[in-house]
Amino acid sequence: MSEELGKISKPQADNVQLKRKLYLVQNIQNYFPENKDFENLLLEYWNSISDQLDNLEKTAGTINYIYIEGMYQEYDVASKLLNENNKWCLNTIDSRIKSGSNYKKIEDENNYKELIDWTRIAQLGFVSENAKEVTEKNYTNIITERSKIIHDELNGLNEGEAALFIISSGSHKFPDDMEIFNVIPPSLDKMNRWITENQNNLQQKNEKEVQNEGEQDKQSGLWTP
Repeated sequence: MSEELGKISKPQADNVQLKRKLYLVQNIQNYFPENKDFENLLLEYWNSISDQLDNLEKTAGTINYIYIEGMYQEYDVASKLLNENNKWCLNTIDSRIKSGSNYKKIEDENNYKELIDWTRIAQLGFVSENAKEVTEKNYTNIITERSKIIHDELNGLNEGEAALFIISSGSHKFPDDMEIFNVIPPSLDKMNRWITENQNNLQQKNEKEVQNEGEQDKQSGLWTP
């Protein structure tokens, strides 16, 4: 069962508390590191996530475990990486770890590294059909293996326990008897609108720069490739 947190009014605490629960949070990072407006939106997003997780813990159950998609390192290393790449996410989970939640690896290191390699190979494109078939086969196998690794780890939760899973994609298969809560604050929609608008502005700016360069080349009489 999947619920969107904003749509949950009065959870039946007795039933929810007894079930295994998974709180899903989208891992939004700083895609525009030089832009203060986006940084403010990012701060608002993660603060909203933290507030909604607080409410969830009061009504559905305390977070026992924390998982982050793409992380196969122990917390001492993972926290350093997060501090460099997504300090807002780190603040959200670090306070909970200090309060008793346990960080656990969700990825197998060898599996995840192999996935990255096959993904890179696939993105290069192919000249031969045989190389394409070999790559697709290996990529499919590694994805299947990874899905089982993640599923089995989450399936280790006991009745009544809850886990926070910070995800980058939405292609995971979760245990059928697990209660799923999608934590989606209104600030996410605001952030998505901002990204769309700024991507359009950036594209228009790039197109204008290319056009101006073309006009300058014509005026100079120089041939350019």
